[in-house]
Amino acid sequence: MKIYLIPGLGADKRMYAHQLKILPNAIVLEHLEPIKGETIPQYAARMAKGIDTSLPFSLVGTSLGGIVTMELSRMLKPEKIVIMASIKNRREMPAFIRSMSVLNLHRLIPGSQFKRFNKLMVKRLDSRGDSPAAAIIKQMTDDVSPEFIDWAINAIVNWYPPDDYRSDIVHIHGTNDHLFPIHKITNSIAIINGSHVMNMTMSYEVNKALLKALE
Repeated sequence: MKIYLIPGLGADKRMYAHQLKILPNAIVLEHLEPIKGETIPQYAARMAKGIDTSLPFSLVGTSLGGIVTMELSRMLKPEKIVIMASIKNRREMPAFIRSMSVLNLHRLIPGSQFKRFNKLMVKRLDSRGDSPAAAIIKQMTDDVSPEFIDWAINAIVNWYPPDDYRSDIVHIHGTNDHLFPIHKITNSIAIINGSHVMNMTMSYEVNKALLKALE
């Protein structure tokens, strides 16, 4: 069975270095250049072209990649669906993000500002001793375009998915995820002390849960 990994916002295959060690044949679907005004369902439809549906396959998505995975699961028929550090529907979205669709506050946070915020997170990780993860996040942040970040933030804020997702979705989530707090998340496998980047900083625990989900 083929396994497709979908990275988070501002990330690429480098974020899955630890997961590719246990899933060496997995394929990482790198993000596409978005089209102006494109919604997440429209974006997911373009990403779907990179999936070989002639063979059984499973999807694993993290953060933004998890949201894209939710849309792909409605278009395609994956054997298994796993999302990590992400959300399954709008109810799991924190209030401050939901409110942005009404107040348009996200328009005040340009992609360049998001990149500066990420670099602050890198410094915090580095000070905690997570230097390898910090270095990779810094590299990915430097490489992503502000235009992609602008599109992605707006697309997430304006994501209104139906609630008809499959009941067998495996949701792996950290108890210290400050972007998507776990108290808003339903039916998840909790990674104690896991942050939003737990697949990089707590790979042993995440990989154990991931392998069990895919077995």
